[in-house]
Amino acid sequence: MIKNKSTKFNYLPIIVACLFMVVQRVLRSAIEIPEYSGYVTRFYLYQIVNAIVMVGINIFPIYLGFYAQKFKEKNIFRKLSHYLLLYILTSLVINVFFFFLQNSLNIRDYWMILFPISQNNFGYSVSCVLILLFLPVLISWLDQTSEQTLKISVLFTSFLFVVLPTLFSKDLWGFQEGKSILWVLYLVLIGYFLKRMKVLQKVRFPLIHLIVSVVFLVSTIFIMAVVSLQMRNDVSTATRFCVPFSLFAMYYTVSLFLSLESRKYLRLNVSTDMIAATLISNQLAINVPLVPYIISTYYRKSYPDSGAQWLKSLVMYIILWFGASVMLTFGNILIQKTKSFTFIARKLAVESPKDLQRKLLSVCQWLKRKQRLLFTAMFFYVFTIIQMLLISETQLSISVSDTANAYGFILLKRQAPIFLNVLIIMMFFMFLLIVTNKFWHSFILTVIIDLVITISNYLKIALREEPVLPSDLKLLSGINEIIDMVNPIIIFAGVAVIILLAISSYVLERRAKRLYNLKISWKKRGIGLTVIVLFFSSLFFVNHKNSPSYLFFNLFRVNRYFYNQKLGAQINGPIVQFLNNIDVLVMDEPAGYSEEKIKEIMKKYDKEAETINKDRVDWAENETVIFNLSESFSDPKRVPNLTIDNDPMPYVRQLMKETTSGLMLSNGYGGGTANMEWGALTSLDISNLSPTLPTPYTQLVEKQMISPNITNLFEDNIAIHPYVATLYNRKNVFEKFGFDTFYYVDGPDELKYQDKIDDNIYISDFSAYNETLDKLKANLDTTQFIQLSTMQNHMPYKDYYQENNFSFSGNAVVRDRQSELNTYMQGMYYTDEAVRYFIEELDKIEKPITFVFYGDHLPSLYSGNNMGKYGLVQHETDYFIYSNRYSRERSQKLNKKIVAPYNFSALALEQADIKITPFYALMTKLTNEVLASTTDPSASISNNYNGQKIFVTDTNETLSETDLSSKQKELLDEYRLIQYDLTAGEEYAAEWASQSVIDR
Repeated sequence: MIKNKSTKFNYLPIIVACLFMVVQRVLRSAIEIPEYSGYVTRFYLYQIVNAIVMVGINIFPIYLGFYAQKFKEKNIFRKLSHYLLLYILTSLVINVFFFFLQNSLNIRDYWMILFPISQNNFGYSVSCVLILLFLPVLISWLDQTSEQTLKISVLFTSFLFVVLPTLFSKDLWGFQEGKSILWVLYLVLIGYFLKRMKVLQKVRFPLIHLIVSVVFLVSTIFIMAVVSLQMRNDVSTATRFCVPFSLFAMYYTVSLFLSLESRKYLRLNVSTDMIAATLISNQLAINVPLVPYIISTYYRKSYPDSGAQWLKSLVMYIILWFGASVMLTFGNILIQKTKSFTFIARKLAVESPKDLQRKLLSVCQWLKRKQRLLFTAMFFYVFTIIQMLLISETQLSISVSDTANAYGFILLKRQAPIFLNVLIIMMFFMFLLIVTNKFWHSFILTVIIDLVITISNYLKIALREEPVLPSDLKLLSGINEIIDMVNPIIIFAGVAVIILLAISSYVLERRAKRLYNLKISWKKRGIGLTVIVLFFSSLFFVNHKNSPSYLFFNLFRVNRYFYNQKLGAQINGPIVQFLNNIDVLVMDEPAGYSEEKIKEIMKKYDKEAETINKDRVDWAENETVIFNLSESFSDPKRVPNLTIDNDPMPYVRQLMKETTSGLMLSNGYGGGTANMEWGALTSLDISNLSPTLPTPYTQLVEKQMISPNITNLFEDNIAIHPYVATLYNRKNVFEKFGFDTFYYVDGPDELKYQDKIDDNIYISDFSAYNETLDKLKANLDTTQFIQLSTMQNHMPYKDYYQENNFSFSGNAVVRDRQSELNTYMQGMYYTDEAVRYFIEELDKIEKPITFVFYGDHLPSLYSGNNMGKYGLVQHETDYFIYSNRYSRERSQKLNKKIVAPYNFSALALEQADIKITPFYALMTKLTNEVLASTTDPSASISNNYNGQKIFVTDTNETLSETDLSSKQKELLDEYRLIQYDLTAGEEYAAEWASQSVIDR
């Protein structure tokens, strides 16, 4: 064959391929996908554009095959390290850019840099690179085949890979929308065929073929839409042929490629480095997970009422995204010419497979020299796995609905945290070794400490279902009492093992001193100690978002399971979970905090309580208040970009018009139940707490000497939670709060009613309400408070119900989760009926009852909506306060449209019109005179960290603290001082806040 002596390549197909891939990413991430039912014209326009650009990923493999002879002459292996360096630098640039743009950085993305194949983010790129590496062998083999054999091979593979999938409308060979290595290999064969058979010279009018192919492809959308409407009553199969491997798409691909190659007047010849820089920049700009995530979460556009605005937004995003890709390309072209880049690339360069083998051999030799440290790390690796398995049951409850085999989950999915545990242990071991220069003393002491950690965690989890935490260290002062709780045999065995290890350490150090005498210079000791000290000191900031230690823990995929400390220890390792809880600042100290200031505030509200109580009535002997947290209860009609056909909550909707009602600000979305529960019970605002304390139940309550809450006002306190009580440490928290009885699944006080609806895995709301009614009727003589959490509408939302009468339209819910919303709404309807039944029964009970009902958060179903735009609406649930017939004469309807959980106690007492204590006088003033506050829901979709505090008006406008009046700021300062004192301060006001009305 005649070789083209030119070393340059046509750049035009590369530009078009990159542009098409950018447009396809914009269509998927930056704008809302229009539904046919609402926007017919927009739907067709979207699908036409998508059909035209979807073949962008086909062009480069064909290009690769077409120019195979040129690529064959290049030493791609030598260039690989050069391009890998470009890939790493570009990834860093993108991450840093979004760090400054969103002040958020997830260092987990850096695993992608080291392991692009395992992360499944660059399947297409990796396929192209692998084929490029083996291209010389492939082309040499193809060059030896006859033209007849080549034709038969192309026809046969085209029939298998194109014709059959088109006929059966299935991805028969797992092409993954054209990203698999098998499909890329086929396209390379097509490109080679086009070049060798001189198809470009034989096709007289490639542009006409291009136009015809586009018409054919676009026509299939309209034809299949009509067919789909007639047969399915929807347009689900309208895009049946709009996949890169359909017959129509391949005709279009080949026509497009030949047309681009024939445009000689547009031809721009460039080097392989230019092509590599372009492709690397383009692929990273559109496929680094951080990029589409940020765009789709914070910048996605919908424009439901304006097609022109939607189209303008589409064009704008294409220009901006492609422009960013071009800028990265130019940056990479320039950086390749710098001395620093050239120097590093030269050091990393591998000339051939043999050269790679030599470098790997040198690494192995280095590891051999460090084998003792390597074996030590391997020992602690095995030790850590055994440690994690010892504190785990056979089945791990990784969520409220999912369990996993502990051995498989820890060994297969938790390797990163295991390595982090080993790294921490090895850092401690190296610290001892550098200080003492005695290998076996350092090793045995590290083993002993790790063994103590293992045994203490095993015992504590067995006794209290909680690992050892930093707060437990204060118990060491009462070590005698702890020892009395432990089986003497365990203590004796532990002491014996420690003595045996100590003796072993002495013997081994004497006999193997020379063998393990590591010669470490004073310079290396100094550097090593500095690094280790800095590492361990940084752990005191491990929960400060974007601190080095926070990012480092993210790198090792540490889950900050504060709500379930036991699970956190099981899947993170007890050492990492312990360190996770070191950096917990409860709350920033407000200016002016002192005992005198707290006493001044207490005195002020002593008088305020007297003033308020002049117009309030005395408590009835059997005064009763119920707080009902209804899991995930929220009106789907308020969700943007969603139209509900039937009303799933007609009774509650009507009741809200007749009672005190409105919206509650939730600081969670799809989770965070216990935080709302904590706020409602304690009247404390979670948005006042530090970002390092996202879960008060597990991180705060046990640290308080006294934990004031609404139960202090009542004689009989009952908690009902129709589910297990292991999450959020509820058993210990409710005991600390003063609940007399706690009813939960498999608890010592048995739940009488445990019926479920159809196949739902959770106890029904009807059962929960019947349980509550029994407790109400059993006590008609004393004051009573009941905390009820109903669980029926907890995720997941599988096909539970035999009956399902609800449907919707809109793009707030992505297609894969639409059936879940139907199930959720059916469950909402059952809750609505259960509330009707409960209200009717409350009116029959002859004692005054105030019933506070609220949803804790929205279900995590509305991922089609932009949280940056709709964050507030999607963090608002529904609430109402109902007074039964025996308290209705004295009760009053309140006008409070927007509340936060910490307002509920004051509102319930105000609606009941009964006397209050000074602490609730403060809460009444705060509730009535200061806007409800929460963490800024648009700042992040995460529920893990408290963000910026905002205040919300009755018209759903958000304000900052600087927008408040001076009187409101003064009241807020007083409240914040009291909250700080109760949670993080000296608790001067703890007994004051814990008073009951009877005590006064």
